[in-house]
Parts: sequence; C-alpha cells; structure tokens
Amino acid sequence: MNPDGSRLEELWSTAAAKPAVSLFRTADSGIDTPHGPVLIGVRDSGTRHLLVPIDGKHTLQEDVDGRAVTLRRQVLEDESSYRVYASLALADDRLRDLFTALCAEIVERIVATPTKAVAALRRTLADWRALLSGSRHTLGPGELAGLFGELAVLRAMIDRDPGAVAFWTGPLRSKQDFHRGSTALEVKSTTSTESRTARIHGLGQLDGGDGRLLLIWFRLRTDRGRSVPELVDEILDIIDDEAAFLGTLLQAGYVQMEREVYSRRVFEVVEQRTYEVGPGFPRMVPAGLTGDATLAGLDHVDYDVDLDSAPAAAARTDADPVETFLEQT
Repeated sequence: MNPDGSRLEELWSTAAAKPAVSLFRTADSGIDTPHGPVLIGVRDSGTRHLLVPIDGKHTLQEDVDGRAVTLRRQVLEDESSYRVYASLALADDRLRDLFTALCAEIVERIVATPTKAVAALRRTLADWRALLSGSRHTLGPGELAGLFGELAVLRAMIDRDPGAVAFWTGPLRSKQDFHRGSTALEVKSTTSTESRTARIHGLGQLDGGDGRLLLIWFRLRTDRGRSVPELVDEILDIIDDEAAFLGTLLQAGYVQMEREVYSRRVFEVVEQRTYEVGPGFPRMVPAGLTGDATLAGLDHVDYDVDLDSAPAAAARTDADPVETFLEQT
C-alpha cells in the first residue's frame, strides 16, 4: 500500500492515540524496506515523525537546524527489537500540511526504490528545499486570481477524470499550465473590468511546438464568488491523488496554513474565452526571432497580448477547452 496524505493523517492519529509507554508511539505505514517497515511516529511531545529504517552501521548526516523539519538518527528499542531510523520530524507545527505532503512524496519514492529509502528521502528534501527554507511568500491578489483560474480548469477536468491532477504541470516549471500528450492548455485570468489582455511570461509560454495549444482567458469579479481555499476543498473531495495535488499546490506557492488569509478574497468567473494558439496568433516564440535575437537575453521577455485584436479574435473557438483537452491523445 502507498499511503496518501489523508492516510498518513490517519496513521499519525492512530499512533497518537496509543498509550505513551516510551518516547515514541508508532504505526506501521505498510511500506517495507530491506531494513524493516517505514513507521509513522508521534513523540511524547506530540511532534510528528516519519521513521525510515536504516542499517545500524549507516552513518547518517543529520540536519538538526531546519526551520520546517529536522533529520536525526533515532534508535527505537524494546525487549524484542533494536532498530535504527532516519527520523524526519516536523519542527514547526504551523506547517503540518506541508509536512504531510512532503512525507507522502517521500513514501511514494520509497515504494519505487525500497532499497534506496534514505536516498529517496534526501532527494525529496532537496527538491522541496525552497519551501522548507521558508523562502515562500504569501500569494498576492494577482497570484491568487491566477491560481483560481488554474484550479477552476482543474475542477472541471476532475469532474470528467478524477486523475486529472496529473495534467496540471504549470507549477512544476512547465511552459504551460496543463499538458496531456501533444496538447497543452495555458490559463490566464484578469480582474480588470476594462480590457481583454493576457500577460505572457517568456518566449515559450505560447509555443505549442508541433502539438495543439489552447489559451483559456477568464475575467473574474472580486465582490462575490468562491475563495481559493473553497475550490481547493472541493477538489480534495473528488480527486484520487491527494498527495500529488497538495504537492503541486505547494509548488504553486499555496500553503494551507495561509487559508484564513486567502479565504478573505473571493472570485467569480464572469467571462471566459478560448483561443487556438498557432500560426497567425499574436505571440513571441523562438522560431519567430531573427538574427541573433535568441542570443540577446530575450528568453525572459514578458509581454501583453490584446485578445480583441483581429489576429487573436480570428483564433477564438467556441469548443469546450476541457473536453477538447481530455479527448486529445
């Protein structure tokens, strides 16, 4: 079994409910390694731990100064057993949701390579370094509006396919927000009441290569509607891979501990347009540059596309973008 975030929460609750007869109360995760099972632990102080078994002679490089998590060598011993673990602990209880998502990804990687469990743990910590270091920031109004648009599209997708979170690639440094086969979706949202423009980031965002690229544009109102946390909760109720969703949310900069702040801002889609992006659509892509332009530091260009311009208007389509996306192979 490969526990997701909700299952890990259950296991920590199970461990915490056991009688406190030692420093640690543990529950078996069901994930086995050559050195024993991975354990879900709660220390006598209430701190949550993920305990990855290691060989007794294994020299573990500890990290005891982390803001969000710490990693220590931990021995658990009773009358019948003596085992050594790499113990990952939550250091800041306000980051409990982040820790759950982190542990879910660690466990998933251990399942894939059980003989290299500690390496899987360290690779995951390295991948999550920016979030764990506290270098995140609270999402601003524009960022929240953008995230709302992406989540609105994902919400529509999972009504048709509960596994559609796998297609949400934007926060994972992909050029576009959603990918499936040779088809991509880019989502743009604005709270402006005056114009229809889309802010494009970089030369690759509207470059679909040899595949199909659809641009979805939303106009949002901000005096009524749903908040991003409400939309997140709706998706969590339906989705079949909670850990992947929460992990991608974290990469997008959304941390559940900020939900009270984010709940104060609501959005409602009041206008939606879809465009087929291809030859003739107003855009900047590497193939359209001449001379030495691609070598002149133009890879980080931001620009605005007027969606009311004749070339853009000609590319508008009435097709359902989510249905079109999910039907493509």
